[in-house]
Parts: sequence; structure tokens; C-alpha cells
Amino acid sequence: MPTNLKKYDISDERWREYDWEGRIYRIYTPRWLYIRPGGTTHRVVDSGGVTHCVPSVGVMGCVLRWSVKEGENPVAF
Repeated sequence: MPTNLKKYDISDERWREYDWEGRIYRIYTPRWLYIRPGGTTHRVVDSGGVTHCVPSVGVMGCVLRWSVKEGENPVAF
């Protein structure tokens, strides 16, 4: 994982939702949020181990998501 990412526990959220001009993207049972200080693009890891990369403001309608093999870092590229 890039060392400049801050990790936040968001496991108290039932779901997290993003709205791009009416197009809804919902992440169920989010667990961790990773973000660079001062950044807007961030990564959310859900309870199933899938990482969702949410682009910065201005990049509309795109979410990248991936799942890693057991034991691998879920937020590393």
C-alpha cells in the first residue's frame, strides 16, 4: 500500500452511496476508507474484501473496483 494513504474505519456505515448526476453507485458494508491527505480520489474496502476506487471530483461516472487474492493488500495498485 502506498504509505501516504490515511486509513479510516468506516465500519459503522451500513452503506456508502455516490451520486453522479442521477447515476447511483452504492457500496454495502464498507469497512475501510483510504485517502491521501488533501486528496479527493479515495478507496473504500468493503466487508467482502472488494476495493472500490472513487475518482476525484470532476471525473464523472467512473468507479474502479477490484478484489485481491487472500493475504494480499486490498488497496495497493
